[in-house]
Amino acid sequence: MSSGPSLPRTAVAWTVSSLATVGLTLPGMAIATIPALNIVTFRMARLWGRICIASTGCPVATHGLTNVDVNGRYVVMANHQSALDIPLLMSVLPAEWKTVVWAKKSLFRIPVLGWAMRTLGHMPIDRVDRSTAGETLFRSRRKISNSRSVLVFPEATYAPEGKPLPYKRGGFVLAIKTGLPILPVGVWGTRIALPPNGRLISPTAITVRFGAPIPTADVSVSDRAELTERARTVIDDLARPPRDG
Repeated sequence: MSSGPSLPRTAVAWTVSSLATVGLTLPGMAIATIPALNIVTFRMARLWGRICIASTGCPVATHGLTNVDVNGRYVVMANHQSALDIPLLMSVLPAEWKTVVWAKKSLFRIPVLGWAMRTLGHMPIDRVDRSTAGETLFRSRRKISNSRSVLVFPEATYAPEGKPLPYKRGGFVLAIKTGLPILPVGVWGTRIALPPNGRLISPTAITVRFGAPIPTADVSVSDRAELTERARTVIDDLARPPRDG
């Protein structure tokens, strides 16, 4: 349930998130240059996500993560509802996965946050110039070879309410080429808490559900459409509203 848009809560959320971004990303950028402390930067990213979400006043319920191997590596795929989705997922994904994100190019233009995202290995996705997709795929495969996971929003942008967008092929090609399992994730509540293009926070109960990993080791690129449909079916089910909501 949502308590409705709140100007005071919004002021708190934006202020705290801005302070957390500066206070954690600048040290994180410095630490990222020291290979032995690499895991620390991902723990800081997790803390950043937790602070950002806590500042919104949105309680978060997470289901299914305890059944996923914390020592594994995945192409994590989730539905996309809101600007809160990235800090939300960074707050719950294990730091041990060293997850980097495929994120829209405009985020990398934000001072401090954008610089840190590049330094920490997150990758910009150009929704207009699709000729860069091959380079993104190449860089992603190289990062995965360094024992990292990748977070992908296969819809690429916020889907209209109740109308999921077609899934883009890139994340599925990445999973097939690397042989990493797809970890399906369903998010519910972030659209209500902060609608697309919205500015005011509405404190809302948020749910994150993790499904069973979908293997890709024996899947070929010619099977991509079938793999895509399988992942979509699972993610749509995981992203359903809570039964008591």
